[in-house]
Amino acid sequence: MEVGERDKCAFKAMFPAFGAGRGPVRSSLVCQQPVVVLSVERYPRDPGSGGGGGGLWEAPGEGDLYDLSLSEGHCRLRVVLRPSLNWTVRRNLLSSGCELSNVRLALEYDERRLGVGLLVFVLLEAQVVAWGDGKAPPAVRRLRLQKLHVFNEGTELPIGPELPIKAKRRYYLSLWDAANYYGEAWHRHPPGQPTQRFEGSYSIDVRQLEGYTQKKKKDLPPVIVRVLRKFRLCHFGRPDRYSECPFQAKFLVADKSGSATVVLWNSLCMDWYRHLEPGMVVHLRNYVVKKSYTTRMGQNPEVSKEPALELNLNPRNPAAGITVINDKDVREEWHLPALQYCFVTRKELSELSSGNLCSIIGYVTFVGRQERIRIKERPDEFLVYRWLHLIDGTASEPFVLKLFSTSQPEIQNQISPCSIADNTVTLLVCTNVTLECKTINTSGKKKAFPYLQSTTYSQVYVNGHHQGKLYVKNPKVKEFINWIQSAKDQERDTLSHTQIGGCYTYPPLPSSERDYRREILGMSPLTTMSELKQYMNQLEYREYRQVTIQGRIKSVKYKLLGKMDEEFTEVYNAVGGTEEYEELLDADQPFQGTRGNKSPVIPIVSGPPPKKQAGLSQKRKRKSAFCEKKCTPMRLCKDTGSTRVGENAAHHLRSHEKDVNRDASPGKALNFIKACEEFYTDSDDVEETPSAMSLAQPIFSRIDCSSQREHIAHRGNVSQMVARCFHFRDKSFLLKTFGLQPSNFSGIPAGQTEDLEQCEPACCYGYYTVTILGLNEELSLDAIFLPIVSRLDHRAIHPAKHSNTLISILAHGGLAFSQTCHTGTDGADCSTPSPGDILRSAAGLEEMLFIFILDICNQGGTNVEVVLNRAYVQHRAL
Repeated sequence: MEVGERDKCAFKAMFPAFGAGRGPVRSSLVCQQPVVVLSVERYPRDPGSGGGGGGLWEAPGEGDLYDLSLSEGHCRLRVVLRPSLNWTVRRNLLSSGCELSNVRLALEYDERRLGVGLLVFVLLEAQVVAWGDGKAPPAVRRLRLQKLHVFNEGTELPIGPELPIKAKRRYYLSLWDAANYYGEAWHRHPPGQPTQRFEGSYSIDVRQLEGYTQKKKKDLPPVIVRVLRKFRLCHFGRPDRYSECPFQAKFLVADKSGSATVVLWNSLCMDWYRHLEPGMVVHLRNYVVKKSYTTRMGQNPEVSKEPALELNLNPRNPAAGITVINDKDVREEWHLPALQYCFVTRKELSELSSGNLCSIIGYVTFVGRQERIRIKERPDEFLVYRWLHLIDGTASEPFVLKLFSTSQPEIQNQISPCSIADNTVTLLVCTNVTLECKTINTSGKKKAFPYLQSTTYSQVYVNGHHQGKLYVKNPKVKEFINWIQSAKDQERDTLSHTQIGGCYTYPPLPSSERDYRREILGMSPLTTMSELKQYMNQLEYREYRQVTIQGRIKSVKYKLLGKMDEEFTEVYNAVGGTEEYEELLDADQPFQGTRGNKSPVIPIVSGPPPKKQAGLSQKRKRKSAFCEKKCTPMRLCKDTGSTRVGENAAHHLRSHEKDVNRDASPGKALNFIKACEEFYTDSDDVEETPSAMSLAQPIFSRIDCSSQREHIAHRGNVSQMVARCFHFRDKSFLLKTFGLQPSNFSGIPAGQTEDLEQCEPACCYGYYTVTILGLNEELSLDAIFLPIVSRLDHRAIHPAKHSNTLISILAHGGLAFSQTCHTGTDGADCSTPSPGDILRSAAGLEEMLFIFILDICNQGGTNVEVVLNRAYVQHRAL
């Protein structure tokens, strides 16, 4: 049987009604077996496709469209998601790797297309099946990704990258931000021979082009320039304007006479953006000279710090010509400026002022999770960022870097405390970052907290991408490489403290209410409890927001992370003081949707357990149980108000062994020396002295917890809020967990996070649930407080001195450490008070009015984490 006939038979097995009287447009088909979502791809709709007359394409606003690839294991079907269901993708409820059941499709003919693609399948309704047993769903296990064929009614298969189904576009957008390219349409190497031997021809200087800005002359002599900066990719597509490739890419170039901005438009971006790099020498032809955009808007080029001249290259009218000149063919008589890097060390950072531009190099000790913030000018689009810590050996403090998208998705996806490329420690270079410095009053002393932030023209490089870069010859880089070679004795200590993921904000907030009022409150207006509830329901996947509210503390509960045979929880209630608290999960209790206030009661336990007190209930001995995980569906339908999410959390309550370690020896030796190989030229001598290591860690586990009250219970997964110790064996899993959900199925089912429970927590072994009551006592909510309990915590930038009462800990963000005590094996300082002592210091909280700073973030679906960053007692009314 031919492939096409076999695929058609498989498709008819999925949809028995297909082909039987298929005449009516928008007839409905129901799938008889579960399918897996292989990909979710985003693109802007065409002008006029919003469906003003209603029907399938009617949706609030002018949002994007999403194409899905579905498979039952034998063939692949491309469908369009009904726009009224777009919210399920934007909140990551419907994602690649998830399993769907009861899929209902509509059939529609695209009357504007001929031949292939005539028939359009539209996903109207489905159920997302959540499997919690740690195994892949049956539909996923049946997949053979390399052997899947696309079901197509046409006789000819499309050639080249797959294009959007319902729009005349040549591209897909990145799923979660507006600054990255995505898909096979973006060529790694441009067509033809981009790098050629230069034979020589007449060229014009950049300064001479200033006289052509008013003449609009097209047939200008070519220019030879060096690329100095590469800017972040810009997508300017709009649903009310049609363009096949609405992209813009800017480069700062210069020759001996001056500088200019080169702008690539439309399909030239798809051909050249990935290939052109800072330092390259290019020969440009058939360009159009204009005054720069800022100059046309009346700004002074000296103020805007942009060249006054702009060279525009278009794919047609005229068709621009670009040639990269080999380094050996670059002539000295051209006097092209060299690519300059201003590298600084961590020790020198304190001598610089805010706004200074520099480049840095270091090895990565902490990688935060990827989060998103809205772009002010385009609130429907997002920028992705993450926090990094880098060490360069010149100071005990790390570089703190807020890294936004640099339009280098392949490189940024590799950033981790250990290199994916060659199993060595990650050496990271980030160019053109700007220094930000905030001075905060902590414990009565003013302290500066410098950090770096990437710009629109920053570039980042990790292992596997350093070779051939011009910065390898920089003296500061060579000095760092020399130091890192001698740091092999510190290798074990470095790797034992590398961390990834979890909640993280920087710089830290002030430690007193007075300083917070003076320094921050004016820039961060107060939010009402009803507004906070609205924000929580509106957050999209991994969207982060910080809010300030005021209210009272109703109760405080301390719970442990991990697996053990008993649960220990202490509670402070405003009306009852401190008490022992016990809850047991009802395995059949459903998780309500966004409009419900209830969530499953799942206790959190961790080791090492506290000493048993007299009078503890004997019921704890009966709590070792196995709650069978069930397969529960989430209904996708047009009415979001009636959406219900059924999730049953499953957990194992096992005995905790404090000294149990797992064998975690990586496949290759991790060493600093190997990571330095790319920084050597042919004339440098490299001496390899690898240092093999074996890693071991205790086993930890997570079981979620939230209370059942008439208030906003915490709906986030606490396990994802805690940073994890980074180990080689967990690398791919941790990168996926703390990265963004990929557009394409990677082989790991969506939502499979059970392995995260086995990864050792890096910063704390327990957390506090603080119930906050609004001033009007109409609404309350649970917030999670993750205190700093150890000097090894990556958030412990400065030592705090205070009384270690609950009020002072909430104001400082963590505990005060003794100067003479070392960190114990359990990660906590030996002199710090126990959670029970801290809760017993909370007497009288119900009489106090607090200012609460909350960090809220959507983890996906209805899981919204609320983190209590700081809480200050109010001494006067706001």
